[in-house]
Amino acid sequence: MNNKLKRKSISTQFILLASILLLAFAAGSTVLVVRQKEITADYAQYRAQVREKAQLLSTIDKSMNKAFLQARGFIAFDSEDMYNEAASQQKIIEENLDRLSGLAADRRERTLVNEATVMLNTYFNQTLPYFKDIYDKKGIEGVRSSPERKAASKSIEQMQKELDDYQNELTKDLNTQYDDTSSDMQKSQTFFILFLAFTVVILLLLTRVLLNKFVKPLSQLAYTASEIAAGKEMPMTFDEHRRDEIGMLSQAFYKMVSTLQNNEQELTAQNEELIAQQDELHSQQDELQHALELTKEREGELELRNLFVHGLTNSLHKQEVLTSAVTNMSRVMKADHGFIMLADEKTHASFGLSSSSVQQMVANLHNNYVDHVQKTKKCMVVKRECIENERLYHQQTFYLYDVIVPVLSSQGDMLAYMFYSRYADEYTDHELQTFEILAKQITIALEKIYIYEESEHDRLLSQDILNSIQEGMQLVDTSGTILQVNTKISELFQYEHQSGLLQLSRDQWLDALSQKVENIQQLRQYVEAICKGEQVEKSFVYYLYTEGKRKVIKVYSEYVYRNRQMFGVLFVHRDITKEFEVDQMKSEFVSTVSHELRTPLASVLGFTELMLNKTLKEERQKKYLTTIYQEAQRLTSLINDFLDVQRMEAGKQTYDKKYQDILPLIKQVIEVQKIQTSKHEFDMISDQEHFTVMGDKDKLLQLFNNVISNAVKYSPDGGNVTVKVYQKEHAVYIDIQDEGIGIPSEALGQLFTKFYRVDNSDMRKIGGTGLGLAIVKEIVKAHGGDITVQSEWKKGTTFTVVLPLLYEVQYDEEMISTNDNRKSVVIVEDDKSLATLLQVELKESGFHVRYFNNGEDALNSIHQQKPEVVVLDIMLGENKLDGWDVLRQLKENTETEKIPILISSALDERSKGLELGVCEFLIKPYQPSKLSKTILQLLLKKQEHEGEIMIPSDKEE
Repeated sequence: MNNKLKRKSISTQFILLASILLLAFAAGSTVLVVRQKEITADYAQYRAQVREKAQLLSTIDKSMNKAFLQARGFIAFDSEDMYNEAASQQKIIEENLDRLSGLAADRRERTLVNEATVMLNTYFNQTLPYFKDIYDKKGIEGVRSSPERKAASKSIEQMQKELDDYQNELTKDLNTQYDDTSSDMQKSQTFFILFLAFTVVILLLLTRVLLNKFVKPLSQLAYTASEIAAGKEMPMTFDEHRRDEIGMLSQAFYKMVSTLQNNEQELTAQNEELIAQQDELHSQQDELQHALELTKEREGELELRNLFVHGLTNSLHKQEVLTSAVTNMSRVMKADHGFIMLADEKTHASFGLSSSSVQQMVANLHNNYVDHVQKTKKCMVVKRECIENERLYHQQTFYLYDVIVPVLSSQGDMLAYMFYSRYADEYTDHELQTFEILAKQITIALEKIYIYEESEHDRLLSQDILNSIQEGMQLVDTSGTILQVNTKISELFQYEHQSGLLQLSRDQWLDALSQKVENIQQLRQYVEAICKGEQVEKSFVYYLYTEGKRKVIKVYSEYVYRNRQMFGVLFVHRDITKEFEVDQMKSEFVSTVSHELRTPLASVLGFTELMLNKTLKEERQKKYLTTIYQEAQRLTSLINDFLDVQRMEAGKQTYDKKYQDILPLIKQVIEVQKIQTSKHEFDMISDQEHFTVMGDKDKLLQLFNNVISNAVKYSPDGGNVTVKVYQKEHAVYIDIQDEGIGIPSEALGQLFTKFYRVDNSDMRKIGGTGLGLAIVKEIVKAHGGDITVQSEWKKGTTFTVVLPLLYEVQYDEEMISTNDNRKSVVIVEDDKSLATLLQVELKESGFHVRYFNNGEDALNSIHQQKPEVVVLDIMLGENKLDGWDVLRQLKENTETEKIPILISSALDERSKGLELGVCEFLIKPYQPSKLSKTILQLLLKKQEHEGEIMIPSDKEE
């Protein structure tokens, strides 16, 4: 019984210890597994709540931004749809706030949700309708000037900041929770490892006890058994307490061995189970690592989006914005290639494409896919098989996914097209929505650029307009600091660039100007008074500019207002040097004219009074009357000069130009001058007998009379007056040379200016109005010529008149051809010499010419036999009908209204002629060949219009 109890006791102990060890190991493993699952579940639940809150906050933020942007768009673009779109966001925000309120975990979150709800209700129910009402009544300026605008913007910005802070705190809490979860997992794993180590130690200790308690006796027993099996007798030494049990073990040796093997297998199985549990722990760790990688990937996507938005807002240059947009969009959407082009097809950018691919893209931009996107205004995805050069080294079928994304303006118009391609992976619906969202960001950036370009264009246009003004413009603020200038004022200050004057204070620019101005103190006082808003005696001030050429500058000012408040002063610096000089000349002219008029009037009145009050002899009466007549002639000449100047300035001076030989005219003037002077000798030298020009006889006489009389007048001591007439090339030159007092060199440039007289005592003694040479200049100019002067002080002066020379043609009626096969031309001209010249030219050009010197005969002939062209002079001498009458009668008759009419006149009334239906207008003098060419062109145009092209017969040699 004792042996049985002994054996049972050993088995029980062994089993009890093994059971306790296994139970402890199983309990520890179970606790570890359960704990890790609880940690993982808690973290997953918390992360889900945080992600849901973050999603709600993101939706609220997007809806708020959309509402604010649409509200601002309504004010900027006056779009009622944008206002309604902004108001519609209220419902979305309230729904998300309600969901967020249900997820609020603490008092702070509930308070934030309540504050957001109150603020948004105030914005949508009060602020937004309030600003809409202001905008409807006062427009955008009313909104800008509203005192509530800043408060509303500040409250909106504060709420957005609180929401952003809350979202950042959620992210921070999630990161903290993740760190805590990782820490707990590591602690749990550490505990398991320690527990496993403790179990191994216990197992080792137990093994040692077993070795000491059982193995040694068993070894002895085995040795004894072996020895016994070998036939040897071994003394048996057993513990008295274990004798029966060792004997039992000896008898059950092989059974014990089997039992040990089974125990070993069981331990191996348990070990494998532990390894499996460890693998499960590693799997859970991998899941956590994957979640961390997803979080990092999401962070990278957000960073790419931030780069995308930053690239759009960081520049106002279209090319830079497009390049940034296509590059960052390709990175965000993981596209391999990208291309964007504006709708105007001028600006584009690409990503991952070669230059040849870009050119191919531009050339084939318009296709069915693009047309479809343009109509639907939605993204379109095209799946296609890669072509050979896109497969690289791949042999199998390989697909490429292309997406076409429209970029629409706020009005729905197409701003740009985007094309993106990538291999293998198809675009998801979420990615297409992302494309559309990011395309709206590009729309905002492009519209901002367009607004900037328009404002920059307006600014440059305003500056160009200011620069084109020939007066110095200078805008300053109320303190006198320069805000804006134009080119003229920069030249006045001698600044190469306008920017150098900007932001100069009042003292700085006045000091800079003081170095170039004489009476700077008056200007300074005027500027200071105007800037302070004080009343000034005069609305302008003058100053003398001494730098370089002396100028007289007039400065006046205007206050500039913005929103009914003065913010600056516009100073205008006007160069009145010419007006000042003209005023001086006119003042001098008035005194001169007063003297010139009073002198003959005094003679007329004096001699008339003598004749009325005294009885005079017939000889003395005749002498007095002759004096009165001469003074009256002098007055008439002065008055005629005044009238000529007035007509020339008004452009109403007319000239009756005809072929004139100038030699008889010059001789006539010289004969008159010989009668009026006895101190001078006149010589006329000519290298030809005739010099024919096209001119007005009376005006040419006035021309030569003024120049020759000046030669006499400014030779008070007498001397020779020599007139040389000679030809040079195609012009006639007339030199009038005297031996008088001459003209100072500084006065030569202004000699032909009206009212100008040389400022010296010798000249003033001679007198005069200063109009004679001005009239001469106008007459020469009207005749297509020129006049120059050369003079040496105290030695004499030479005036040279140059007139275009013509050659007179002998008139012969038999030269007119009567060949009916030639095109007929009618010439109506009262100048027989000119008519003959034109007849010869037209006859040699192959025309049949009929000539008439009056309108009546011409009309009768034209009605009897219609010509191809009519060459008509406006002034027809003393005839009843002038050229205008002939023209009207021809145009009023249905049979002759389509005959081309060409005006040949010395009067420049082109606009009147064209209104009456004239085809061409030639101003005399002109080369006769020009008339032939003009008639040929008229006939060609007429015949091309009628369907046939004909020309006159060959020109006779």
